[in-house]
Amino acid sequence: MKKIAIYLIMILFLGISCSEDVDVNPELAGPLYGLTKGEPGSVDELIYNTWEEWGMYYLYDFEPYAFQVANWSGYFNKWYTPVKEENTEVIRKIINHIQNGIFVGMDKDLVKGCWFVRTFLCDSLCDDYDYNPEKVVDKYLPNGDCIILSGVGDKMNNFTDEDWDSWKAELSSLLISRLYLGATEQPDDFFNLRMKKANGRDDAIMILAPWPDDPAGKYSPNVYTFRSNGYIRSLPTSFQNETVKIVDKQTDLADYISFLTTTTKTELDYNFEVFPRILERAVALVPYLQRVLSMDLEAMQNANCPEDPVEGDYFSKLK
Repeated sequence: MKKIAIYLIMILFLGISCSEDVDVNPELAGPLYGLTKGEPGSVDELIYNTWEEWGMYYLYDFEPYAFQVANWSGYFNKWYTPVKEENTEVIRKIINHIQNGIFVGMDKDLVKGCWFVRTFLCDSLCDDYDYNPEKVVDKYLPNGDCIILSGVGDKMNNFTDEDWDSWKAELSSLLISRLYLGATEQPDDFFNLRMKKANGRDDAIMILAPWPDDPAGKYSPNVYTFRSNGYIRSLPTSFQNETVKIVDKQTDLADYISFLTTTTKTELDYNFEVFPRILERAVALVPYLQRVLSMDLEAMQNANCPEDPVEGDYFSKLK
């Protein structure tokens, strides 16, 4: 299965607003960067069509200081190298992975209101005004209404499916932070099912080893233990995927969205049968995702798992 990793969410309308809404003036947007349709089937045509449909720029040929800012409100001046001409075709993959992968099953107007207007594409990038090997940006650097993607070149030309999945997962996590943090309504029923301390708080809880083995031998003791307690996974670090800490609320939500929308029906059925807490929390979360975040969960799962899709209303029928 080629898994399209998309922890994604949606907000706005129905009492929701984004923290950084940006209105694009269609009278100015195209001419602002001199976008042209290009030759039929070209990358430039794809970029132009994406701007026309979504109001979003993908920019790889721009003035040296197009995303640099230095004024009274802030300073943003970063070292970068441009995309090489021979690597422009990788831009097509980037646009397809974002527009047809990360955004799949999401309301277009909501995405347009909350995602970045400008996506600058670079071969390499540093989070510094000059080259600094200690501040090389591996994937992206956001700033206001723009995001700068790095590695657009030989690195991405050699990406495996797993590399693309990891890359999309990072961008999806960023999408979550931009959208979910601006929501005025929270999934309280879902969060109330988190483990609690004696004082009623649910932060900084640990599930200490030793953990019991999975009787079926399907999962590691860590994953089996945390799923038995209603979590998709433990809180990962930059050094370890499996730890003793439970995830924070935002990661908890992201984990469930990813689990529900990127897992095969066979695997979903198994987890809901073996882990009652996972089922209970999913049942509490699904109405929020459908009503408040306007997510078509079945469409997302079908797009990510075409070889083992769920049927219509699968998630609504969970109980």
